[in-house]
Amino acid sequence: MNFFRSQTMGYYKLIIPRESAWNVMNELAELDCIHFVDYDPTLPMINRPFANYIKRCDDLLVKLSLIEHEMKKYQKRITYCKDVNFLIKNFKQLIKERSKASHTYLDEIENDIDKKHQQLIEQSTNMENLHERRNKLIEHKSVLLKGEALLGQSFFQPANYVAEGFVNLQGKELDDIKILQGSVKFNYLVGVINKEDQIRFKRIIFRITKGNAWMNTMDIESDQIVDTKNDDAKIIKSVFVVVYPGGGGSNVITNKLNKICESFQVAKYTFPENNMVFQEKLRQIETELVETRNLLEMTKNQVEAYLDDFQRIYQNSNCSQIEELKLFLVKEKYLYTQLNYLRVQGSVLYGSIWLPQGADIKVDQALREGLPTGQLQISPPEGTRPPPTFFETNEVTWGFQEIVNTYGMPRYKEINPGLFTVMTFPFLFGVMFADIGHGFCLLLLGIYLCVYNKEIKDMLQLSDIWLLMMGFWAFYNGWIYNDFMSVPINLFGSCYEPGTVDDPIHKDEQVWVQKDQSCVYPFGIDPVWMCVPNELTFMNSYKMKLAVIIGVIQMSFGIILKGINAIYFKNWIDFIFEFIPQLTFFICSFGWMDFLIIYKWFVNWTGKTDQAPSIITLMINMILAPGKPVDPPLWGDGQSEASTQTALLLIALFCIPIILLPKPLIINSQNKKHHAQSASNLTESMNKDLYQKINEDSEGTQEISEVHTEQSGGGGHHEEFGDIFVHQVIETIEFVLGSISNTASYLRLWALSLAHGQLAEVFFQMCLNGGISSGGFVGAIRLLIGYSIFSMATFGVLMMMDVMECFLHALRLHWVEFQSKFFKADGYAFEKCSYAKVMQDNAVPKEE
Repeated sequence: MNFFRSQTMGYYKLIIPRESAWNVMNELAELDCIHFVDYDPTLPMINRPFANYIKRCDDLLVKLSLIEHEMKKYQKRITYCKDVNFLIKNFKQLIKERSKASHTYLDEIENDIDKKHQQLIEQSTNMENLHERRNKLIEHKSVLLKGEALLGQSFFQPANYVAEGFVNLQGKELDDIKILQGSVKFNYLVGVINKEDQIRFKRIIFRITKGNAWMNTMDIESDQIVDTKNDDAKIIKSVFVVVYPGGGGSNVITNKLNKICESFQVAKYTFPENNMVFQEKLRQIETELVETRNLLEMTKNQVEAYLDDFQRIYQNSNCSQIEELKLFLVKEKYLYTQLNYLRVQGSVLYGSIWLPQGADIKVDQALREGLPTGQLQISPPEGTRPPPTFFETNEVTWGFQEIVNTYGMPRYKEINPGLFTVMTFPFLFGVMFADIGHGFCLLLLGIYLCVYNKEIKDMLQLSDIWLLMMGFWAFYNGWIYNDFMSVPINLFGSCYEPGTVDDPIHKDEQVWVQKDQSCVYPFGIDPVWMCVPNELTFMNSYKMKLAVIIGVIQMSFGIILKGINAIYFKNWIDFIFEFIPQLTFFICSFGWMDFLIIYKWFVNWTGKTDQAPSIITLMINMILAPGKPVDPPLWGDGQSEASTQTALLLIALFCIPIILLPKPLIINSQNKKHHAQSASNLTESMNKDLYQKINEDSEGTQEISEVHTEQSGGGGHHEEFGDIFVHQVIETIEFVLGSISNTASYLRLWALSLAHGQLAEVFFQMCLNGGISSGGFVGAIRLLIGYSIFSMATFGVLMMMDVMECFLHALRLHWVEFQSKFFKADGYAFEKCSYAKVMQDNAVPKEE
């Protein structure tokens, strides 16, 4: 049973001639059944023989990612691969049709990608340069047009412009300055600045010139200048004109303004001095703009032509060329990574592999028939590392196995907790989330994902079976609790009916009388219990006891699985001195408590509720007052019950030293015998060597002594008795105290169910009950508004937050309370060499 325990693994030696290493590895990676053993995990990949090939693949993948970025920039649609197995067959056929060596196909792809990447880089660089040139021309044109609007036609008059009585010009309009011929000349500064720097630029100009400069700006249309790095981004700039006094050879203000422009990275332009030069310059810029736009269009068409080659789907392919190249490089990189796990010796590569039982026939057939240069030899494992763990999973078991693997990989041939998690995980979730309505919503979502919407499931990476089974058990347990969003359902007819009270003091109180003493509600809890004053007390007691019973059963099952593991591995010490006393201790303590709960349920306490004993009191007195007669008794006169509890207590206490002492003593004795046996074998071996070299000189005798010292010091390492005993003390304390804390931890089944039910009841009472009770038009309006709030609160709190909360608590119960009883979780996964897996992981799903 491959899901109950790991598949049986075989250890093999693989020998491959170096000249056919690519062909052999390419064939083996398609089998999806080989785990390569790294001959030296401490050796960096960069120091391995095929590291150069891996680096080449990485460089090419980086270039393809840049090309893909350009394709997205130009809105080229990429068809991604959805069937990697078809692509693998396509690669194999393509390489087979070539007349060259198989591994040289990477060289062809490398040359092709390098050539196209270089061409694309050149064209992209030209595009950027042309965009910059276009932006400069647009800026220059805007300077001429906006500058003319700001300075006016009087600027082109052939005269020296002066101002009479020139004072502070800041804040004045240019037309307000009286232009006369005199002794003060004006200079101007024209340029383009980013709009976001405009205000700071004005302030600094004002401070530097002390207000003796006139400045005005006009924005350039936002759709004219584009960002050279991103065509979709628009840059907003403004044309500025600064007029300031600076004639007579004085250039102090000019130097300051130039420094300010440099700090702001302002583009400065020269404004023509007469109208003729102005018009000529304007025509020249228009001509250059037309030429630049034409060059831009031509360059863009060339770039798109290059990108169209990568977008195209070629014959016998199921994806775009760029995706096909990327997945081929991923495949090649993976192939050389696996080859790096093999040791190179001369012209031969050899290494070790793990194979599942029966896979050796398939591998050997591939090597002997298709690739006769490879050899496969059975070999005993090297070192002490156990085989890897491998389980065959399907769509149902995959998600639950991932829950187990997240905590730890099962040890080789250890019982797999995932088999039981398939049922227990959704069941415990359902106990906490028990509600007919909410569970049915989860069930419908799970069915929808299973049947109709595979795309959403793949996009969310969500196991539809999880939701289906969690919804089913929440729906089922909702019927057990008879809870439909805090409202009970009287499906089979209640066994109770309204009655009267003879006491005049309590005559107004509602009482329920059982119709027939033999009447039992067919399924779940009678709905009348949701209408009585002691509803919360009854439901809390029921759910609390049910949680403890479920917890003790699951933990007892975990201890039994530990015993099955011990029998399978023939570890009789663990079976006799751990499994038997641990199970006995647990049954005599908490198993007894479950027995008391169930026995009490079978007793009819009608009319004698004051004589019903408390289970908590019974368990406390069992420890604090052993032998004392039970009063009130659960059965008999109380003495037999007390004697039974005393006997169980003594048996449980007797089990503790059995768990603690025998195992470390026996292991220490076995270690001493093994050490003595090893020393005896070593002495016999050294005596034989001594007789063979008895006639050699003293130097030879010294060599024998050195060999003896090295061998006797290199014997097997065994733990000291102190370490073994301390470890067993920790194990014993953890089990005994953990039995108490773990049992209490299962009360979260009751707590989460209580919280869910109370939240549902609060939402119903606060949102819907008022509208239902009011009736009429006002009640309808209140009900409509309340239902909207009720729906949002139910979805956000119960269907989202509470689902996650119950999921996490069910996860905790499996990882800590259940699996800790038998699960070592110190194995490592069987990582099969698979093209399909690595290519699927790198294939990008894309919504159409």
